[in-house]
Amino acid sequence: MKTFLWTKNRKPALARAMAFTLIELLVVIAIIAILAALLLPALARAKAQSQTAKCQSNQKQIAVCYIMYSQDNSDYLPGSAMPYGGGDEAPIGWFVEISPYINNKNTNWDTFNQTTAMSAVNTVIACPSANLQDSVMETMPAYQAYGGYGHNYAYLCYDIYADPHVKLGAVTKPVTCCMNADALDPAPGLQAWNYGYLYPPSEKPDGSTGGPYGYTRHDKGANYCWADGHVALTSWRIMTNGQSGFIDWFYMPTPTSKEEAF
Repeated sequence: MKTFLWTKNRKPALARAMAFTLIELLVVIAIIAILAALLLPALARAKAQSQTAKCQSNQKQIAVCYIMYSQDNSDYLPGSAMPYGGGDEAPIGWFVEISPYINNKNTNWDTFNQTTAMSAVNTVIACPSANLQDSVMETMPAYQAYGGYGHNYAYLCYDIYADPHVKLGAVTKPVTCCMNADALDPAPGLQAWNYGYLYPPSEKPDGSTGGPYGYTRHDKGANYCWADGHVALTSWRIMTNGQSGFIDWFYMPTPTSKEEAF
């Protein structure tokens, strides 16, 4: 029979011998911390890759909606801005116009911001990496309705009521003319009306020249859907490199429309 030696606190010596010392406990905690530090970056990268893939899927559906809209509207593509109460302009015209091809099916502006503002998150028109909860975004009516995406307003119609819509057939370089893409996140110096548009690399969001202003939501680039219907994650370095000397090539319907557009 095993006998136990009792200490002053009446605990058996065997139990004391099996207990963790403080140093042993600290070593275990340190090992766990090291493993967590090694694992967390991998999890963060996996999450970012998942968000990028979801965003690409969103842009593909948006591209399909753009093309379906053009098929039902004499080849015209959606526009960008539309007026709301007070005479200001909201950069969500493109979403209002493609809404019938998404599950929302709402083209009534009077109820549009009420029914879509908060429901935009986790839908096909909300980038999972977009900062939609920023207080600046909340100052914009239907601030979540465009979900961090933007329309190529400079070359594919700005005001859906004042400017003529552009025909898809008029885009002579559809593989190098983007229609919609990841747009701006809140940043110092930007106003609520800066969001929801794609600004050409040569133009800053405040309207001044001397760009480019980078769209780098997904690592060093952004997801773009193009006029031929394909979607690609493209780096900002490539987007601003241009072709034939035109920095705005990837925003233009033709290589010479820089002079024609402004």
